[in-house]
Amino acid sequence: MSAQAQAQLAARPLFGGAISLDLPTDYLDASDLRQIPDNQEVFLSSTSDTAVVLEILGMVQDGLASTDLWEAVKFHFSSIAHDNASLASTILTPPPSSSIPSTPSSSSASSSSTVPIHTPTPVTLYGTQRIHKFSHNPSGAPRPGHESDQPDEVWIGVALWRVWIESTLGSDARTGSKKKADVVLSVNVNLSAADGGAEQEREKVQGWFERAVRSLQILDYGLFGDES
Repeated sequence: MSAQAQAQLAARPLFGGAISLDLPTDYLDASDLRQIPDNQEVFLSSTSDTAVVLEILGMVQDGLASTDLWEAVKFHFSSIAHDNASLASTILTPPPSSSIPSTPSSSSASSSSTVPIHTPTPVTLYGTQRIHKFSHNPSGAPRPGHESDQPDEVWIGVALWRVWIESTLGSDARTGSKKKADVVLSVNVNLSAADGGAEQEREKVQGWFERAVRSLQILDYGLFGDES
């Protein structure tokens, strides 16, 4: 397959059908191989070590990430770097010319309504992280016996959909509910792969990742818990 060839995608029902997302047809559901946290859906390439993860997380309310979606997606990129014990990370996507406001969407529908609002508009970021992908300990250093291992350069794509709904029952705002969550899709490509096809893999993955981001639909907002 050439770098320009497009992966074949098909809609996958996730989280019990609450979310629909187009993913490559040859990607394997990791839950068939190992236990996956309830807030994650993980799929693995059948031909490389690329993985794609969809997570339901609490809405970030730290600093500017609570009011600016660009800052929020940067926060999630940094969180991935932390989880990877990354030795260095670089954001490749230029920042927007102005902030991307994060504000609640109001809805008069009841909290049990399946689709109170349209799927939020995503914000996407690309970057690289330097990690010991297969041989690091929690500090990011190689495990004993792997001291000579060179860290891997890993390309990361991240997309964020912020679910922030202020719903009311009837005309009394006090009887309504709130839903606050960050839906985060991430993908990784090992640019240090020994087979020499890393850049071709990155181009292919970025191509289908952008299509996948455009395809995501939230079909049942009951997936997200209510705050009092």
